[in-house]
Amino acid sequence: MHSWVIEEIVVIPVFGAVVVTVIRQVGAHLRAKAKLQVDAEYRGIAERAVASQEAAQTSLAELQARMAKIERVLVDVE
Repeated sequence: MHSWVIEEIVVIPVFGAVVVTVIRQVGAHLRAKAKLQVDAEYRGIAERAVASQEAAQTSLAELQARMAKIERVLVDVE
């Protein structure tokens, strides 16, 4: 056999393995990057939900205080 045939037999599979490894690593990197972005979006949604819930609790507390005042006025009127 010629030496170039042996080199091709060795070089082509090694080159193929390197290409496959690079493609897999790039894919893993892109998936990880996308997951981080999705996690950041979920974190933002959760923060907005917490802020909304706190605002609702504040409004409810104000309404309860106003209702207590109205009840006192109605008891005094009776």
